Amino acid sequence: MISRCNREGFRLLLGLALVVATWLALTPQPVPLPDAPLSDKWAHLLAYLVLAFLADASWPDRRFTAPKWSGLLLYGIAIELLQTQIPNRVFSIGDIVANGAGIALYAFGGIYLLQRLGWR
Repeated sequence: MISRCNREGFRLLLGLALVVATWLALTPQPVPLPDAPLSDKWAHLLAYLVLAFLADASWPDRRFTAPKWSGLLLYGIAIELLQTQIPNRVFSIGDIVANGAGIALYAFGGIYLLQRLGWR
């Protein structure tokens, strides 16, 4: 079980992760990614997998239901909409799908793994 102190730590990490993700998504000069197929989509999937874990660990007494995952998905959509106003950035449905895939991977695999390890 996650202690009260750890919850606060996860909330701080979630806030920090959201600040960093927002900066990375909205800076006019995108951070270079490895020259591999779909590396951008993999980065989105991994980022939202981590965000989903942090959101879930921040409020462990609540299940990973719509209030948690929908907030993350709406955040991702808002970022994509904001990117239409930033030079060198574009709106991408593929990014939104990758974000959703990261959240779903946590919901269907991450939670199971955490339960097996006795952390949830």
